[in-house]
Amino acid sequence: MRLAVVAAVLLALVAAPSSLASEEHPTSLEVQEELFCADCNTTLAEANALWYTGEAIGFILDRIAAGDTKTEIKNQVAAKYPGHLIPIASTRLTVADLEGEVMCPVCNTTLDQSSSPAARQIKDVIAERIQAGDSKEQIKDRLVAVYGKRILAAPPKEGFDLLAWILPFVGLIGGALVLGFLAWRWSRGREPRTPSPALSPALERRVDEELAHFDEG
Repeated sequence: MRLAVVAAVLLALVAAPSSLASEEHPTSLEVQEELFCADCNTTLAEANALWYTGEAIGFILDRIAAGDTKTEIKNQVAAKYPGHLIPIASTRLTVADLEGEVMCPVCNTTLDQSSSPAARQIKDVIAERIQAGDSKEQIKDRLVAVYGKRILAAPPKEGFDLLAWILPFVGLIGGALVLGFLAWRWSRGREPRTPSPALSPALERRVDEELAHFDEG
């Protein structure tokens, strides 16, 4: 009986979600990957060496040593560096995850290729929605509601928007068929024609006689 209880406890420990262990006993890297650096448009783990990055990492280590949970540490870091480091969900969604999928309405390029004020404004909106816990699709839906479907780099594959995906392929296939037909016609035109059969000597004399009578008449 006692052996069965011990086995059950061990099984429960093995089956415990790793996320719980990460929350209660986080590593510095785990915390850094869930803090968005607004000045770098990436996580703190991948941030450039700004004036506060080293301090923030040291602060994280101190809070881990104090026994704080991951959520507590993230909130404390955000309060210590407001507007610079923002807690994000464990899904690790960042602005960079959306930059290549959202268009700048001014430049007609994706956000990762634009530095216009409009692009920066949209990036700020994305960062705010990430901080609020929105998923990528929820953020896209919000942007579409404000700017229309053209804000998305790739149109949805449904309804009339499906034509945007189909028409280029139809054009390519149609063009290839036309080029193939023209090439076939050109090759047929270059084929040597079969020479006409030569006339027999008797037929040639008869033709000459007919032509002579025609000239005399």
